[in-house]
Amino acid sequence: MAAMAKRLIDANGRTVTVVKNGTTPQNSEQPWRGLADYPAVSVTGLAAFVPGSSVATWRVTLRDNIKFGANYALFPASDDAGNQLEFFDEILDNGVRWKIVNAEIIGPTTVRLLYLFEVAR
Repeated sequence: MAAMAKRLIDANGRTVTVVKNGTTPQNSEQPWRGLADYPAVSVTGLAAFVPGSSVATWRVTLRDNIKFGANYALFPASDDAGNQLEFFDEILDNGVRWKIVNAEIIGPTTVRLLYLFEVAR
């Protein structure tokens, strides 16, 4: 299943960067001005974007939180470079910054096959 999912994402996906933002403020004397704009960790790979209506028709148990109007990105766990992407913050897609609203890991027990990210602009 993992090989088939990766093959489909490789054929139909596009290159994205999954980013975990840093926690260092731009100015330590004025931390309310926001965080530094560089990522703490980033992972680049292929992802496939799908609407919520398509995800819901897979008929897999995903904790019943699939929203029909939402956007989702599928990212193969084999491309996560050993990082736990469910704790990352954003997906950069050709100049578009998608905020990760929710992340699910698809796979049996402790095996990671895919990350399913609910994303919003």
